[in-house]
Amino acid sequence: MPMQIDHDPDEPKLDRGPGPWKSTFAVVLGIFLLNLFTRSIDWVSLSLGAGIGGCVVAWAIEITGNKIPDSWRSKSRNSGSS
Repeated sequence: MPMQIDHDPDEPKLDRGPGPWKSTFAVVLGIFLLNLFTRSIDWVSLSLGAGIGGCVVAWAIEITGNKIPDSWRSKSRNSGSS
């Protein structure tokens, strides 16, 4: 028998505020600009780029609640007229 989780129907929705992302983006942007003007491309630059990409991905997952936007979903093949 599959396990079933009890859910409270009156549970309030989780308010997804901006979180720490504004300050995170400001710090990462500052490090990026400092790196851009003071260093050449090396492993530090590549690591910084990967870190920025990771921050953007984490932000997008948090904002969307890890759901795919409806505009990205393909239309059903049977829904259109022929």
